[in-house]
Amino acid sequence: MKKVIAMALAGAMICSMPVMAKEVGAPVAVYLEDSSDIGAPEETVLAINEDKTIGEHMNNAVIDIWDMLGAEVQDLAIGQGAVLDGVEAPGLTFDLVKPDLKRVYAAKELAQGKGSLLTVVNVHTHAGYGTAQITFYAPGVKADQAITVYQRITDEEWAAVPTVVTDDHVTVEITDNTHLAFIEAK
Repeated sequence: MKKVIAMALAGAMICSMPVMAKEVGAPVAVYLEDSSDIGAPEETVLAINEDKTIGEHMNNAVIDIWDMLGAEVQDLAIGQGAVLDGVEAPGLTFDLVKPDLKRVYAAKELAQGKGSLLTVVNVHTHAGYGTAQITFYAPGVKADQAITVYQRITDEEWAAVPTVVTDDHVTVEITDNTHLAFIEAK
């Protein structure tokens, strides 16, 4: 009888193990806060699918980054508008997505010797382009900050992209939908 119970428990444990669709160690955002109930369950589902809080989802923002202390992460958001291949696209929106955990680790390694890692994000749009100039809303950033943005080229390679820093904004020119690392020289 003990063997039957032990086998039943072992089977239950195997069958109840979650399927890991994400990277090991990648935490999931907390969704069930009081502020998450906006009366639109479909928006909450979309936020969950993006691994974002409802505030991040609703504002096309990223404020919490995996394996980075919240107080050290530079909040970022993107509104409508970009310049694609030199032509303004005022209605175009780039999606701002949380980075893959392995990209956070790679960006931390990149920042060593360069300065402080402010944030890492993944940006993409469905429009085709050779170069895209996009402006991030970055509250608290000052025009005199020495911030360089790096675009991920391959798993091991990052390249600095043209970056303009103004009060509360960082404008970058990228060549691909990819991860970006924001590093401030110290």
